[in-house]
Amino acid sequence: MKNYFYNILLATLRILPPEIASKISLFFLKAYFKVLNRQDSNSFRYSGTQNVKFKHLNFNNPLGVAAGLDKEGNYFPALASLGFSFVEVGTFTPKKQKGNEYPRIKRNIQEKSLINRLGFNNPGIISGVENIKKNKRNFSGVLGVSIGKNKTTSLDRAFEDYLYCLKACYEVSDYIAVNISSPNTIGLRDLTKETYFSDLMDEIKKEYEILSSKSKVKVPLILKLSPDEDDENTKYLVEKSLESNFSGFIVSNTTKGEYMGMQGGLSGKLLKEKSLTMLKKVNSYLDKESLLISSGGISSKEDIEERMDNGAKLIQIYTSFVFEGPPVVDKLLN
Repeated sequence: MKNYFYNILLATLRILPPEIASKISLFFLKAYFKVLNRQDSNSFRYSGTQNVKFKHLNFNNPLGVAAGLDKEGNYFPALASLGFSFVEVGTFTPKKQKGNEYPRIKRNIQEKSLINRLGFNNPGIISGVENIKKNKRNFSGVLGVSIGKNKTTSLDRAFEDYLYCLKACYEVSDYIAVNISSPNTIGLRDLTKETYFSDLMDEIKKEYEILSSKSKVKVPLILKLSPDEDDENTKYLVEKSLESNFSGFIVSNTTKGEYMGMQGGLSGKLLKEKSLTMLKKVNSYLDKESLLISSGGISSKEDIEERMDNGAKLIQIYTSFVFEGPPVVDKLLN
């Protein structure tokens, strides 16, 4: 009966524009969470799943929510109540940002994929941190915070945006994801060029050492990679990141694509093979101490097994959750 209700709801929401449907879904999910006061419901365990431990962090199961769904830091406790062990919020930038012009998301229902050109729409890191503090009391999972640069910040000053966000969110984060791989902010992926990347990593390393020395815990830094990087540069990005106190990688962000006249980032099943190929590549450069989070085109238990066979310790979903709703959590974990 519950799945029947979800199917009816999802069919109704698909009539609406994607961003409006997302806002309505998150609003009702949060309201449902509040009414039932399900403050610690994300702590229950699914049969057949195991805890995942990394450094001081304990994940009740390997399944999490990718950044981009909760862009404000307002919905992560409600999302965790569905059974996700971790939620990544953001991406946050120093200043509030409206993002790109509408329309900026389209559904490819036949391929169960999305294309988006959102462009880091968010309330700004300070407001984001305030939201996190307000909502974290009702959350017992692992919280990741994704950070990026403002659209108007030049590439040679981009490190200032990342340092600002790093300092602002350090104390409220369980891990921090550094996003330099979105295809929807003009020039952002140029930060993976050695000219910019070396300076960015050096600056982050210095600031991280200061922050971690003052804190009780060392918050892991995770780099989110594009699936469109070539082999040589991927190896360089991995090696330089590990030298700069990064603990692991999210593989991967969306891939550049086009659908129905819109250019942007493709996610869902159309991303699946590229993301898996990138995962294999990155895994070949890592030791067992690094954390690999796999994201992109994951919609079945077989997908999860394949990613874990290729080095992933944790899994993030986004598009399969958009298309299938809460039942996808049961499907992937039970």
